Amino acid sequence: MLPPATGLAKRSRSIAHGPAPRYGLPMDVDVAVIGGGIAGLAIAAWLAPHRDVVVLEAEETLGYHTTGRSAALYTECYGADPIRSLARASKEYLLSGKGLVEPRPVLFVARPGRTRQLAALHEESLLQVPTVQRLTAAEVHEMCGAFAVEGTDGALLEPDSLELDVDAIQTSYVRTIRRSGGTILTRTQVDAIRRSRDRWWITGNGTTLSSRVVVNAAGAWGDQLAATAGVAPLSLLPLLRSVFTFTSTHLTTQWPFVVDVDEQWYFKPEGPNLLGSAASQLFSEPHDARAPEIDVALGIERINAATDLAIRSVRTTWAGLRTFTADRIPAVGFDPDAPDFFWLVGQGGSGIMTSPAIGELAASLILSDTIPQRIAAYGVTRESLDPRRLR
Repeated sequence: MLPPATGLAKRSRSIAHGPAPRYGLPMDVDVAVIGGGIAGLAIAAWLAPHRDVVVLEAEETLGYHTTGRSAALYTECYGADPIRSLARASKEYLLSGKGLVEPRPVLFVARPGRTRQLAALHEESLLQVPTVQRLTAAEVHEMCGAFAVEGTDGALLEPDSLELDVDAIQTSYVRTIRRSGGTILTRTQVDAIRRSRDRWWITGNGTTLSSRVVVNAAGAWGDQLAATAGVAPLSLLPLLRSVFTFTSTHLTTQWPFVVDVDEQWYFKPEGPNLLGSAASQLFSEPHDARAPEIDVALGIERINAATDLAIRSVRTTWAGLRTFTADRIPAVGFDPDAPDFFWLVGQGGSGIMTSPAIGELAASLILSDTIPQRIAAYGVTRESLDPRRLR
């Protein structure tokens, strides 16, 4: 584990997009972050002012897989307690940057007969989100004209939720890495990782670099990367979710983000169109995900059954892999059996909205073996995120 930030002078490096150099001496760094999605970029942004950091991304584009395919909603009513706490700890950063978010209320809609589920969500959410409100069916219709008054048993409104600009958030991290002298190497597929002389030696695209710490931020490929390094896996679960866009005769730009209370579907404004999904969770091996036609058809069927949107065709489709741990709480921390191998995986559907807090927290664990007091104040504990709970 690295010493506190004041114990090691940081060398200056410029950022470099593109493949790693094939010639010259191996690059020596303090921390190698493997994975250029939102998690890897976030931890690198918080580490780069204090350590010599390199981010290695296999694709040509940063955030190519799950990060760039997210529905990008900030809500404090989603996930287990640690995820909700991490979201609340991230809100200050998300609101402080120009153009990172815009207001977008979220409606959790109860289909007829689902009043009990709506009441349970309301009671649970009030513990951390006192601004949530129960709406009648008539109020739901007034807020979103896709619902007939008799078509719902009401909804839960989270008025302060936010729509996230994924590209802007990612760019804010990249900008910090650049200003701090960090290095980003795209098109750098890691082929081998071995431990020798108290360092990790990483080979990719014909070059080798050494690092004191390796951060596994490889998302759906996290277990595969661990195996490459000789580290036991965490049994990560990549789940595929498809989305599609479609047109509507309604004026939809001011509509909220609308989610079925049982998460059987959702839709939201997407420019002049709407974006919809069956909210499926289909197990998938790590790959460049594509939307199965049957999953898109299921989303159309479910949304049509719940609304009067009458979707007949779609404009575009895509899919992403949302990767979870067994308890659906991220794994953030050093591996208990592999020296200086740091896990940063399993964010599932919360990776964008929790990335500021997770990046800051993970960097602090590497720099000083502590959780920042600011984040701990939200109830986040080391034990709730520690990878050893999954072994």
